[in-house]
Amino acid sequence: MPRRRFQKGRVFQRNKIKKWAGSFRDEVIDPLTGKLKRIRRTVTFDSSVTSRRAALRELQPYLDRVNVDPPSPKRGGKTVGELVEEWKKEIVPNRKPGGARASLSHLRTHIVPLLGKMTLREVNPKTIQTFVTTVGMGVDRKKTVENVYGTLSSILKKGRRWGYFIPEVKREDIEFPPDKKPPTQTFIFDADTGALIINAAEMPFRYILLVDALCYFRIGEGTALKVPDLDFERKEIHVNAALDYATGEEGSTKTKGSCTSIPMPELLERHLKDWLEHHYKPNPKGYLFINRKGKPYRSENVVRQGVHKAMAKLGIPRPKGVHVGVHAFRHGASSELLDIGIPINVVTRLMRHSDAKTTLRNYAHLVHDSDRVASEKFSKKLGQNLLQLEPTPEMESTSGKTV
Repeated sequence: MPRRRFQKGRVFQRNKIKKWAGSFRDEVIDPLTGKLKRIRRTVTFDSSVTSRRAALRELQPYLDRVNVDPPSPKRGGKTVGELVEEWKKEIVPNRKPGGARASLSHLRTHIVPLLGKMTLREVNPKTIQTFVTTVGMGVDRKKTVENVYGTLSSILKKGRRWGYFIPEVKREDIEFPPDKKPPTQTFIFDADTGALIINAAEMPFRYILLVDALCYFRIGEGTALKVPDLDFERKEIHVNAALDYATGEEGSTKTKGSCTSIPMPELLERHLKDWLEHHYKPNPKGYLFINRKGKPYRSENVVRQGVHKAMAKLGIPRPKGVHVGVHAFRHGASSELLDIGIPINVVTRLMRHSDAKTTLRNYAHLVHDSDRVASEKFSKKLGQNLLQLEPTPEMESTSGKTV
C-alpha cells in the first residue's frame, strides 16, 4: 500500500446531466483480508451548485474526512488461541464462578483444540459451521453445542471490539445438530413427596430442606441465608446471595431479579422461630445454618446427606443419569401452584423468573387435573361407540403367523 498523501480532490461538470460532481480517493477495509485498499469515490451535487467554487465548497467535508480521520487496518493475523488467552486474562475474572467454569471447560475441551491455531481472519461462517458440526458429533445434546458456540461467539465479539479483524458470523448462518438422545427426565417432588423427604431427613437438613421447599430456592440460596434476612415483622425473607456449589464461596444470585423478598408462610415462620430458639449456632457472619466447622453447608452435602439419604431411607429410587437435588422441590412447587389455579404471573414472581415463558417451559411438569378431566371426557365420548376390544376369529387365525 503506497503512503497516504494529502489530497485536494477534483471537481468537474457532468456533460449529460449538467451537474457538478466531485471525485476523491478513499481507503476502506477489505472485509475478506482486513487490509486497507484504495478506491475512488464520486459524489454528484444537486442543482443548487452552479459553479466550480461552489462545487469545491461542497466537496470539502468529504476531503476533511479522508484527510483527517483515515481508517486503520485491522489486525487479523492473531490466532484464536492468542485471543482466547487475552480473553481469559481480561474477561474471565469478571464472570461469576459458575459461568467462568463453564466457559473454561468449553475452551479446554472444544474451542482451543479445534480452532486454537486458526488465524482470526479465517474464522468465517464456513469454518464456524464445520466447528459446530464437529462438536455436535462428539456430544449428545444440542444445548451443549449451543452453549459452546455461545462461548466462542462471545470471545469473537469481544475481539472485534478490541480492533481485531474477525469476519462477522451470525447465529442464523449456523445450522445446529439435533439431539441424539431424548431430553433428560426432570425429577420433581410434589407436595406429598416433598413432605416425606423433609420428614425423613436428618437434622439439620430437615430444616434446610423445609426452607428450600417453601421458598422455592435454588441450590446455594438456602445455605447462604442469614439471620438478618428473616423479617418476622413483615413475614418476608430477603434473598440477597447464593453460595457457589463448587467453591462454597458467597456470591450474587443467579440473576439480578432473583435478589428480592419473598413471602414467609406461617408454617415456615413457626419452624424458623423454633430453629432460632433451640438449634441456631451464632457465628460471625450470621449464617442461619452452619456445620461443625462453623461454615455454611456446601450444596453437595445438602443434596447427598439431605435429599439422597432421605430418599434411600424411604425407598425412593433415583433414576440412572437423572440429577435429583434441591431443585426437585422447586419444579414440583411451580407445577402444583399452576395446577391449583394460581395465576402464571404470580408463580413467575415466586419463582423469581424474568418472564412467564421460563416458568411454563422449564417448571410446569405435572399432568394437571384440568388436563386429566379433558382427557377423560374425550375418552368417554369415544368409548360410547367403541366396540369391545376382543380378538376376532380372523385375528386369532393370524396371530401366530409372521408377516
